[in-house]
Amino acid sequence: MKFSKRWLESIVGQELELEFLLERLTLAGLEVDDHELLELDPKVVVARVEGVEKHPDADKLRVCQVNDGADTHNIVCGAPNVRPGLTVALAQIGARLPGGLKIRKSKLRGVESAGMLCSGRELGLGEDHDGILELPESWTIGSPISEQFGMPDAVIDVDLTPNRGDCFSLLGIAREVATFAGSELESPAVAEPDTEGDDIYPVVIHAPDGAPVFSRTIVRGIDPSAMTPTWMVERLRRSGIRSIHPVVDITNYVMMELGQPMHAYDLDKLSGAIQVRRAEQDEPLKLLDGRDIKLPAQTLVIADDSGAIGLAGIMGGDSTAVTSETTDILFEAAWFTPATLAGEARKFGLHTDASMRFERGVDPTQQARAQHRACTLLQEIAGGTISRTEIEIAEDQLPPQRAVSLSSSRLERMLGVQVADQEVEQIFARLGFAVESGERGWTAVPPAFRFDIAIEEDLIEEVARVYGYDRIPSIRSTGDTVLAKAPEATVSEDWMRDLLSARGFNEIISYSFVDPALHSEIDLAPPGPSLLNPISQELSVMRGSLLPGLLSTADYNMARQQPSVRLFEVGHVFRKATEPNHIGVFMAGNASPEHWAEPAREIDFFDLKAELEAFLAAIAPGHKPAFKPLTESSALHPGQAAQVILGEHVVGYIGMLHPALAETRFDGRTGGVFELNIDLAVQRTLPSAESISKFPSVRRDLAILVDESVLAESLLDTVRKSAGRLLHNVFVFDIYRGKGVEAGLKSVALGLILLDSSSTLTDEQAADVVAKITGELQAVHGAKVRE
Repeated sequence: MKFSKRWLESIVGQELELEFLLERLTLAGLEVDDHELLELDPKVVVARVEGVEKHPDADKLRVCQVNDGADTHNIVCGAPNVRPGLTVALAQIGARLPGGLKIRKSKLRGVESAGMLCSGRELGLGEDHDGILELPESWTIGSPISEQFGMPDAVIDVDLTPNRGDCFSLLGIAREVATFAGSELESPAVAEPDTEGDDIYPVVIHAPDGAPVFSRTIVRGIDPSAMTPTWMVERLRRSGIRSIHPVVDITNYVMMELGQPMHAYDLDKLSGAIQVRRAEQDEPLKLLDGRDIKLPAQTLVIADDSGAIGLAGIMGGDSTAVTSETTDILFEAAWFTPATLAGEARKFGLHTDASMRFERGVDPTQQARAQHRACTLLQEIAGGTISRTEIEIAEDQLPPQRAVSLSSSRLERMLGVQVADQEVEQIFARLGFAVESGERGWTAVPPAFRFDIAIEEDLIEEVARVYGYDRIPSIRSTGDTVLAKAPEATVSEDWMRDLLSARGFNEIISYSFVDPALHSEIDLAPPGPSLLNPISQELSVMRGSLLPGLLSTADYNMARQQPSVRLFEVGHVFRKATEPNHIGVFMAGNASPEHWAEPAREIDFFDLKAELEAFLAAIAPGHKPAFKPLTESSALHPGQAAQVILGEHVVGYIGMLHPALAETRFDGRTGGVFELNIDLAVQRTLPSAESISKFPSVRRDLAILVDESVLAESLLDTVRKSAGRLLHNVFVFDIYRGKGVEAGLKSVALGLILLDSSSTLTDEQAADVVAKITGELQAVHGAKVRE
């Protein structure tokens, strides 16, 4: 939030040294992001144009006679709005402007010019550069411009945390300054203006849970030609707010000064009683910024008999806006609950000063005071007659002011320093807390504007920051260092990262929230919860799989001429109630670097499977994975995809990208992925030593004919179950289709390694094992031994 130092001083009631102010604000937790000094050379003065003549040698230039209170000077000027009788800003000879320009006596097309008539931008007083700055006629000729514009000054930009909604006003900042100056701020008095009559506009509150407080005041007969005074325009400009209209400027001024957002309606444009209610589905509303929107059901709106006329606490409607012809207005100051307005503005792509304050919490006791301040200012600027302020309050909906207890022993333990009881009570008093002391500490009731005080730790924080973090000594902590246990069977994520990096993979870190459109095409896992306040629609759901991030990163790299991409990511995926830890690996492009000894080829399913088996062999030795075909996925290629099973658990999936997904999301390039649940996949057992058998092994090869649909994995499982203790290993070493093999069948060649650790195997024993295996394969799979 930006504000003027001189405006702040007018509320605090004393001048503040700039460096002290900046330091104190930062120590108070209101971090100062930046500050800018504002000053004008005293040789820039108020002057009056006495006469204007055409330049003899330039069509667009004029020669002006300008009186600076001491003398009349010839000034050459090209501004279109220069005219006799105009009060202007004159930069005299020797003056230096904010941009660094020094004014010297010069000749323009042969005519001497003894100074410069300045625009607002040239003086750093705005962006207007269409003509010279027009000043009020009442200003004293010859007086320095800096005096009239409240300079020197400083604009301070404070980065406020969301919990300090009370500091989104000059009054809130002033409270903090007074607290750190060791005094209690006497809140500026706001007198109730003189009223005429009991002209009250009817209001009906249909949603007291969203708007417990609603006040209004009618002001009639204001001067529509009135202009916002310079002092107010400047204070608003230095706060980052553009002057629009005296009535609108006053509502912004009161919001900046007291922290209470307000709105003004053209009274003649209202139709029937004002209603605070929930919107109907798709109810139309034209906002002040000109946008036409459709309101979702249950949105809190301000309405009259014509329909919705404003988004409550966010932005008013165009149909009742104040214009240059308005003479009768209705001021509104309400209190909308933070829970009701949280996130509402962002639904419509809005972020207004009012919504920002209401979302963080506004003082629910200051609405009438804000009305009185606004009406008084308006009457001073534009006249008018003021009716009495009427206020509706739903007491049962107001936030309770709960007492919070603070233990003196806990305060000392948390801060590491003993703060005197009397000083603690003084700190709370300066902060506006109602405090009572007891045997063990204090009970404090925070003021209505402090929504951030709820637990004991909040009170400790208040004492610490007012006492001064710089006064709390740094004490070295002591204690026994206990090393964490790292069982030998534990596999760390860092170890997994090192393993994959050693095999040529690069780690990525992608967003945990992804594009719902992309995630919907990946049916391997449901998307996680939707975000209530997404950065964009493309990042609006939590990821249920690592594949979206891997795909996006791979596509980005391959689009930049990377012939081979090998990526992995370790991170959480999101379910409704859990956040399992996953590891995802993606491969695309060439299987190996280009080399003269072998032709280039793209990676295939078996390259991917080899990486998976190597990874599992390292993190879960002794637990051989099994694979179950995955044929109904829209993300993976049917026939080249499988579930990964380890023990009794399905720990993940593996497969090549589905051609349709590869075409739409990967420009037709092929690629493969596997993703594992780390929590389930880590089945590591400690290695145990076994003596090598001194007896020789025997190999028997077995070629069988089976149906094309029979999986090699199921054949191997059958062999292992039927062979008995003499089977040491079994593997597939050939698959044949073609001449000599009937269509629809395939020949699978199995290698059997037989071994008896206690004696040498005989041919009869080996033959018995092979016969047993052959019989079981025939019974289970209909296999026939191929001769």
